[in-house]
Amino acid sequence: MSNMITMNRMKRIIVSLSQNISKRRSYAKYPNPFTRTWGLISEEVKSGFKERSFTYPEHTDVVIVGGGFIGLSVAYWLKIRAGDGLSVVVLEKDPALVNSHNTFSHGVITQHFSLPENIFLSQYSADFLRNINDHFKDNVDVKFCPHGTLLLASEKYADKLEHNVILQKEHGIRNTLLTVEEIQSRYPWVNTSGIKLGCISTETEGVFDAQALLRALIKKTQEQGTMYLNAEVVGFKMDAQRDVLMEGVTPGTFEKINRLLYKTEDNEEIALKFAACVIAAGSESTNLAKLAKIGTGGGLLTVPLPIEKREYNVYSIENKMSFGLDFPFIMDTSGLWLRRNGLQSNLISGQIPSLDKNLDILNKEIFNSSLYNRFPDSQNTKVKVIATEYTDCNTYDDTGILGPHPYHTNLFFATGFGRQGVHHTPAIGKAVAELIIDCQYTTIDLTRFGFDRLLIDEPLIESNVY
Repeated sequence: MSNMITMNRMKRIIVSLSQNISKRRSYAKYPNPFTRTWGLISEEVKSGFKERSFTYPEHTDVVIVGGGFIGLSVAYWLKIRAGDGLSVVVLEKDPALVNSHNTFSHGVITQHFSLPENIFLSQYSADFLRNINDHFKDNVDVKFCPHGTLLLASEKYADKLEHNVILQKEHGIRNTLLTVEEIQSRYPWVNTSGIKLGCISTETEGVFDAQALLRALIKKTQEQGTMYLNAEVVGFKMDAQRDVLMEGVTPGTFEKINRLLYKTEDNEEIALKFAACVIAAGSESTNLAKLAKIGTGGGLLTVPLPIEKREYNVYSIENKMSFGLDFPFIMDTSGLWLRRNGLQSNLISGQIPSLDKNLDILNKEIFNSSLYNRFPDSQNTKVKVIATEYTDCNTYDDTGILGPHPYHTNLFFATGFGRQGVHHTPAIGKAVAELIIDCQYTTIDLTRFGFDRLLIDEPLIESNVY
């Protein structure tokens, strides 16, 4: 009511002024200036004085390319560490795809790894997810459902499984080796043909709602002040720094990368100056690296970023048997996996995509063969495709690439983590934030995940039974 009274008073004043001036001057060709002013004010009041146009940023402290799980986790931890003292921009060219991406197979927490780094990442992330509201200070429900993971190893991989269990126990993980007879006794619906040994974990593992985690990260980072833009990176700009000497670089030829070009929804290209850039764009990371001459340049820039997209189907299996809530997440040597669909009655299943992109992992006949062999009762149930999911695969050694590029030292990678990327998200984001702010890892030493291993040809292989 008070707003209306104020507007009416303003209108009377403007009309009075316009009438007085009109007596002295004629404005036959153009609208009366006071009338025009009143029109503008009226429209602004109605619209709540909204901004007429969005101002796209041209400089930031840190720009993150990729608005998925890992990119948002990096933004979250940067803001936790530095708050408003650090400006952060996230660029994502397809937010709708990120938000709609199916993640049935990604929301699984397991600690069955052979690399200590992966064990530490899982331990930290599991603790974060189980206590997520202590971090976000909000009512976030990621629907964490604890249960064990059952690995089934053929004779070829039995020794590897035993070795991994010893390593995992050294890091505080409680696993139990199972003989074939024990597997048959506990899980009579599992066909143990071709199985030599099994292992079941007993704590700190389970499944969670990955999409709920993504939504929580988006909401939290926006509250923290991160700017999230729907934009596509189309190039990088570099400045010559002839006085810089770097091993592997011809003196006088070094170029520092400090700007990127991004295209807005209106097809406007804008240069964004940054102090640090993080590439966390999944399978798109390779193309972004090429824009920075990685893989196309000389010297330290000759080796490309080996990240490719892998697709695989996720299947729903009608459950006619009465499985308890302690039904484990199961994996066997063929890469087949099976688990309950949360508290629902059906099971979901799939196969881990191969490093070899020529293998047709989308072929339902290949999947059915593995499924029917390991779980014969599934032949009498309805099996249907419910989603086609994808992941970023590091074709060099199938282990994530993390940290700065040896030439572009302010260009950081956080990509190639495959199916582990989602449940390792909290720890990966924290690690990148530490590198940017502290210039070193302070929580988990992930130095071996760096790009350098590609240059010296020392693969870091997660050696498991699948």
